[in-house]
Amino acid sequence: MDLKKQQNWLSAMERNRKKPIFFDEKRFNSSTLWKDLKSRAAGRPLREQLNIVNRFWNLWPYRTDKEVYGKADYWAAPYEFLARSGDCEDYCIIKYYTLKELGVSVENMRIVVVRETIRNIGHAILAVYDGDDVYILDNLSDAVRPMERVRNYVPQFSVNEKHRWVHVKARR
Repeated sequence: MDLKKQQNWLSAMERNRKKPIFFDEKRFNSSTLWKDLKSRAAGRPLREQLNIVNRFWNLWPYRTDKEVYGKADYWAAPYEFLARSGDCEDYCIIKYYTLKELGVSVENMRIVVVRETIRNIGHAILAVYDGDDVYILDNLSDAVRPMERVRNYVPQFSVNEKHRWVHVKARR
């Protein structure tokens, strides 16, 4: 499907292109430069990389778009998340770009906007495909979980840099 329908994502990608944060001396927090995080994760099996990246970015505090940007919905580029933190899709975006920089193919990643069924609210997660396995990175959990163990999310749509998918519930 056409990415043009996802202006928030297109805008975040463009801002990221203009102001990248993934260079060796870029300081992410008081104790971590990009080169430090990269060396911690580089060369490890994918599942370990996912755990390292998920836990690292989940340390940032959750902040709503209204609180940070004064808007109901804003998709932050990585440099904005680094400076101000953000909400669920902002965690997904920074994890997506971190994994991309570590060598994970964008074809194997999707930012997935879901309906969380327990509280009936919108949420976003990052899905990473590894062959037949799909792993979920979520700002609500430091544990990277296989997709089949995540039962309280109903996907609405997903995006990466190349595609947009609309998820429809199968008829019985």
